[in-house]
Amino acid sequence: MWRRLVNWIFGYLTIRINGNAPERFINLCYNKRIFIWNLKNIDGDYVFLMKARDYKRLKPIAKKTRMVPKIMVKAGLPFYIHKYRKRKLFFAGIFLCGVLVYIMSLYIWNIQILGGYKYTPEAMIKFLDENEISTGIRKSKVDCQEIEENIRLTYKDIGWVSAEIKGTRLIIKITETSMPAPATKTITPSHMVATKDLIVEEIITRSGRPLVKPGDVVKKGDILVSGIVPVMGDFGDVLNNQLVVADATILCKSYYDYSDVFSIYYDKKNYTGNEKKGFYISYLENKLFLYNPRYYYDTYDIIVNENVLHITDTYYLPFRYGTTTVREYTIEKVSYSPEEAKEIANNKLNRYFKLLTDNGVNILEHNIVITIGNNKCKTEGRIIVLEPAWEYRKVQDSEWRIEQVDEYN
Repeated sequence: MWRRLVNWIFGYLTIRINGNAPERFINLCYNKRIFIWNLKNIDGDYVFLMKARDYKRLKPIAKKTRMVPKIMVKAGLPFYIHKYRKRKLFFAGIFLCGVLVYIMSLYIWNIQILGGYKYTPEAMIKFLDENEISTGIRKSKVDCQEIEENIRLTYKDIGWVSAEIKGTRLIIKITETSMPAPATKTITPSHMVATKDLIVEEIITRSGRPLVKPGDVVKKGDILVSGIVPVMGDFGDVLNNQLVVADATILCKSYYDYSDVFSIYYDKKNYTGNEKKGFYISYLENKLFLYNPRYYYDTYDIIVNENVLHITDTYYLPFRYGTTTVREYTIEKVSYSPEEAKEIANNKLNRYFKLLTDNGVNILEHNIVITIGNNKCKTEGRIIVLEPAWEYRKVQDSEWRIEQVDEYN
């Protein structure tokens, strides 16, 4: 592929030879290092391709073999330019277009956010804009590692983020966590403390001093595994305290109170069929309407369908085009049937269950009840779960220092 492109750029010829010594002609070309390819025998004549710049080198070979190399076809960029040499502006335009494409490839023209649910692409793009990252910025000024760090520091419930540049696109992928996870690494001597009221179901201590056992009921903030390990003397007295990072596998039985209320009445949109459609083009944030009709609807939806011009999947341009459709509708007050309301409530509850399980929470049981009354659908109850509900807390100096007592003090 690369060789074909080079041959096209420098030009090549289709040559036809006939006579009594074609083999000698070809051997002499080989000895003179004249490259020929696609050699074929057609009706007793030999046809092959060769570089245009090597044609003059055939003169002594043709004289020796008494064969005339006839040019059948001229192909490639030099012959194309010669053919259209009077159209200088056309080739100048092609050159300027190539320069423009190269210059535009140095900038970011499209930012794509993938994977967010709580944080919409619009919210993330606004955050990036506040940090001076927006479409039109030079790629050399974009530090993907810094973007990842800023997002992690600003949004504590985003557990994973990746930023990469592909062509003229900045692609950011995020993964959200619905609940804060306990700290799992620390180098400072620390206790493991409960993050909520719970019952200890299982505890396996690897480092530190366990202060609870399976079946114990603890309050939020109580120490589960202490980072202070006393060093005992021969007579049972405490000689010193050793500070460690508490480490244990702890499973705790706790609960989540769930409550959700929504009205069984809702506004239903009935589209009348009346609509107006406009067309526009835009460059970055500047929009120019080619056709923008007037409308006099009281209630309406505006639907925007926008497309970004791009050469390849990774080479996006700063130009967009699209349509805006204004659709008129009337509002009708309707209500959910009891079955529909319960189905909606169950769907919301199942989404909440999925959020819990996705964050390592094991659901043991629940007593969720769905009731319909006073024009409302209410879902409430308690979910009993098994989870590692703990976090690290730094050991304070006052907790471990021992005052030495002698006969004078």
